[in-house]
Amino acid sequence: MPASNMKLFTTAAALEKLGPDFVLRTTVETDVAPDPHGRVNDLNLVGRGDPNLGSRVLPYHLKTERKSSADEVFRELADQAVAHGVREVRGNLVADDSYFLFEPYSQDWSEGDLEWGYGAPVTALVFNDNALALHIQPAAAVGQKALVSLDPVNDYYQLNDRVETTAADSALHVHVERAPGSMELDVWGQVPVGATVDEDTISIENPPQLIGELFLKLLEARGVNVRGRAVVRHLTRMEAAATSNPFPVPPPRQVLAEHDSLPLREDIKVINKVSQNLHAEMLLRTMAREAKNFGSMTVGLEVLRDFFIQAGIPQEEFFFADGSGLSRRALVAPEAVVKLLEYMARSPRFETFYDSLPVAGVDGTLAERFTGSPAAGHIHAKTGSISHVNALSGYMELPSGERVAFSIFGNADLLDARDAEKTIDAMALAIYQKFAAHGKRKR
Repeated sequence: MPASNMKLFTTAAALEKLGPDFVLRTTVETDVAPDPHGRVNDLNLVGRGDPNLGSRVLPYHLKTERKSSADEVFRELADQAVAHGVREVRGNLVADDSYFLFEPYSQDWSEGDLEWGYGAPVTALVFNDNALALHIQPAAAVGQKALVSLDPVNDYYQLNDRVETTAADSALHVHVERAPGSMELDVWGQVPVGATVDEDTISIENPPQLIGELFLKLLEARGVNVRGRAVVRHLTRMEAAATSNPFPVPPPRQVLAEHDSLPLREDIKVINKVSQNLHAEMLLRTMAREAKNFGSMTVGLEVLRDFFIQAGIPQEEFFFADGSGLSRRALVAPEAVVKLLEYMARSPRFETFYDSLPVAGVDGTLAERFTGSPAAGHIHAKTGSISHVNALSGYMELPSGERVAFSIFGNADLLDARDAEKTIDAMALAIYQKFAAHGKRKR
């Protein structure tokens, strides 16, 4: 099982298929232009797979940074719509998510993953990585209820807070639970007074609905009268099966606002540096939509498979099940990863791929690993971790200037996550030291 080493395959294929300068576009559209009074019927907010509509600061540099205003892009879109004359929406505000087939989760993802930000639902219209930050702050005095909040939208869920502030020497115990499909979030347990609790991320149920409601409020705040409500347009499997062309070229619409993403190279860096699952899954579906005009996971996996067979990686060395590695059905031979790394080293897009990988002791998921060792700064590699699975694959830059491609997988171990990482790192360091001492080009 490759865990998040799967992202190496997804991002490499995207660089080769879409190119590092590929741009994703989000628009506000109507069937006809506003009339002289600024009236339109339905107003459509159309997502096309841009994963960075939120608080993330781009370009990524060393660590994830967040802006204070997660809705900045949607504010800009609302401003543009008003500048184009929209004053009244007679119908609904339609959050159009139909660029992808509606399949928010892989069928074999663990149910326990789905409430967390790393298991966020996959949609074509996205807000803030489809996740909310959960903050838990102890109260000033023992016995008082702790302060629990969600950011940047605090009222989307019914938040049931049963977290108590306890003595400073007491243990920290916090439990979080949201049933699949539920709009209630239960948080209970105890937090010692004076404690600092790291935030976690909670997935958003039906993100396009939240986005539609958010955008409607932004329009109203700018004086636009919306008579209808926020509704979501998905493309379901049944709808797709009912027609031979579920993704037809739409009739020309009036584009009243638009936002273009930064070039794809910037999101490739986010995916690999911080191991962003949602972005990898969206990228898989974007490849499917662009290559075969069907934005689904299944077609995306077909694009991946065909590409890597063409790249000389035998089909018996891999079985792909998703784009991120969250699935436990995916199987990849480490030899296939090395072949991929060798292939990309010969690609004209190698520098973009290489720059997207975490650097040992420097940034991303390797920022705290290999620190103080001879390999610090010299290993550029993708991490991977799910329960009892750890992986590390990438490149080692030797003192001689030569490069080693390597892949280490650990499956079905009984170690806790940190001990498993230490074991993987010790193996990688031994490889580095061996070839650094010999100064010979070997694989």
